[in-house]
Amino acid sequence: MTQTRAAGATWSGNHRYHAIEVLLPGDLDELAEVVASARTLRVQATRHTFNDIADSDAALVSLERLPTRVEIGGDRVRVEGLVTFAELAPVLEAQGRALHNLGSLPHISVTGATATGTHGSGLRNGNLSSALRAVEIMDADGRTHRVDPSHEWFGAAALSLGALGIVTAVELQTEPTYTVTQEAFTGVGWDDIAADPARVFGGARSVSVFTTWGDPAHDLVWAKSDDGDLSWVAALGGQPVGDDIHLGRIRTVDNTTPRGSSGPWHTRLPHFRADALPSDGDEIQSEYFVPLASAPEALAAVRALAPVIDPHLLVTELRTVAADELWLSPAFQRDVMAIHFTWRNDTDGVLSVLPAIEQALARFDARPHWGKAFTLSGEQIRSTLARVDDFVSVAREADPRGVFRNDYLRRTLGL
Repeated sequence: MTQTRAAGATWSGNHRYHAIEVLLPGDLDELAEVVASARTLRVQATRHTFNDIADSDAALVSLERLPTRVEIGGDRVRVEGLVTFAELAPVLEAQGRALHNLGSLPHISVTGATATGTHGSGLRNGNLSSALRAVEIMDADGRTHRVDPSHEWFGAAALSLGALGIVTAVELQTEPTYTVTQEAFTGVGWDDIAADPARVFGGARSVSVFTTWGDPAHDLVWAKSDDGDLSWVAALGGQPVGDDIHLGRIRTVDNTTPRGSSGPWHTRLPHFRADALPSDGDEIQSEYFVPLASAPEALAAVRALAPVIDPHLLVTELRTVAADELWLSPAFQRDVMAIHFTWRNDTDGVLSVLPAIEQALARFDARPHWGKAFTLSGEQIRSTLARVDDFVSVAREADPRGVFRNDYLRRTLGL
C-alpha cells in the first residue's frame, strides 16, 4: 500500500510546497499505479532546489521507499531508485571506478541532479548530466522506457526537468579511479582571475573562485588537481589558507573536504563532506551561465553591481562547465562560466536584486540554473535555447495528458 507524508519545504526552507501530500510507493508496481491514476504529479527528490520546479497543486511522489540498486558493468554504472552521489561514489571506488566530476555537495540524488543540469567545475568537465548513457523513464501510463543516445529523444531525456516522466534509473559513464589533491588559496588578484579566466580555471581538473565582489580578503581560489601540482596558483600570488577556511560570509565549521593531501576523487571533488551539513543551510541560491568567451565582460558587468548585491550576498562562486549536446543544458553547444550566488535567506531581498543581475547579463544570453532562484521570463529563457521547441514537442508527445507538467514548466517553457 502506498504511504503518504506531508510535502514540507525545500532544503533551506525558502519554498514551501503547495502540494497536498507526497506519495511514497514501495516498489515499481505501486509507482505505476500512482502514476496511472494521477491528474498531475511531480517528483520530490532530495529537495535541494530553490524554486517550484518540483512542486504541484495536487500530489508529489518520492522514490525514497523504492528499492535502490547500483550495478557496475564495464565502464558503465546503472543506478536505480533514490541514490545520492554520497552513496554511489564509495561503491564505484570499491570497484576501481569513478565519475568524471561531482557537484560541490554529494548529498543530492543522482536522478534529481542530472535532470536539472547540476555541475561541478573544470574546463574539460561537462555537467553531471553529460555522463548519462541511458535514462529509464516511467510515462503517465505507468510504462517504463529506456532512452539511450541512439534514441531521437536522448537530448531531451538526459536533462528533462521531469517533464517526460519519472526517471526511475540512469546509466552513467565511469572511468578508472583517480586521486585528487586540493587546496584553497587567497592572494590571487581579481585582475588575474577576470582578465584570462581560461588560465585560472584551466589550471587543474576542477577550479572554483569565491568572491564577494569587493573585498579582496574574501576572494578565494579553490583548486583540485589529479597530478598534485598546484604551483601555478602560487605563481599567481596564491597563499594556502590552511585549516581556517571562509567562503565569503558562509559559516564553514568542520564541514569541508580535506585539503593539502591526496585522496580518492569522491573525498576531494566536493567542497563539503557527505557526513556534514553542506554550505550554510540557511540560504537561497541563484546561478547564471554565460559563454566562457564572454566571461571577462560578464564578470565586469556583475562587479559593477557590487553595491547593490552586497547587502544580500553570502558569497559568489565562479565555475566552468564544458559544452554538451543536451537540449536544455545551460552549456548546450558552448563552454560556459557559471556565476553562482549564495544569498541570505531573505526572499524579498533576493528577488529585489535578481532583475538587476539578469539585466546586466542579458547581452551575454545568460541561462539560469533550472533549480535555483531567478526572475527571468519564459520568453527570455527560451530565446537562449536553440532546441527548446524540439524539447517541448518531445515532452508533449511523451506526456500527452500533461500529468508531469506544473506551473514552473508552463511559465518557463510554455508547456
